[in-house]
Amino acid sequence: MINSRIRIGLTSATFFASMAIAGVPAKAQPALMVETVTVSDVKAAQNAWCDALVAISKAHNEGGLAKSKPLAGDVIDAAYGYQFGAVAFKPTWANGDTTFRPTRNGAVSYFVGDDPAFSDSGFAIGSPGANRSPWVKCVPEIFVIQNFGNTANAMGWVHFEAADGTKSKVDKTFGYVRDDNGALRIVVHHSSSPFTGY
Repeated sequence: MINSRIRIGLTSATFFASMAIAGVPAKAQPALMVETVTVSDVKAAQNAWCDALVAISKAHNEGGLAKSKPLAGDVIDAAYGYQFGAVAFKPTWANGDTTFRPTRNGAVSYFVGDDPAFSDSGFAIGSPGANRSPWVKCVPEIFVIQNFGNTANAMGWVHFEAADGTKSKVDKTFGYVRDDNGALRIVVHHSSSPFTGY
């Protein structure tokens, strides 16, 4: 026991002596993590998501897939965290083997369709049904925001309205992480239709 204490003491003395010889920089410049995600950051991210959805719908209404698909790809690249790896994305209008969309291709397909690997009608194009009407309004209603340093979660509803007056409401949970440039990236997106009873 005494020998182990002596060894620890000698090791510590050697370490501190080497620090004194090498010297410690007088003005260290520590790298800092970007500040904590705030409530206003989360609200801004949700509003931006809604604005992007309406923009995709408008682009599709004006120019079809030629205009809406590239925009959807740009939105996915700007808003989601696929550059980090798989995103936990479970859309409302998805089922079977393609219920979960961990890849960018799956996300783009969900928003505008046009991918044979998925049977998507394209949620961002507009209201469901045979006579689809473009979304003209999207409003988040957040009930819970949880902040954990450079990550945050938000849960609530998102309300949609189409040009023909069709209204829709879905349950949404988003998980965000702040990237190296300070932008919030969606790494969790769970969406489902509200429960209507047994």
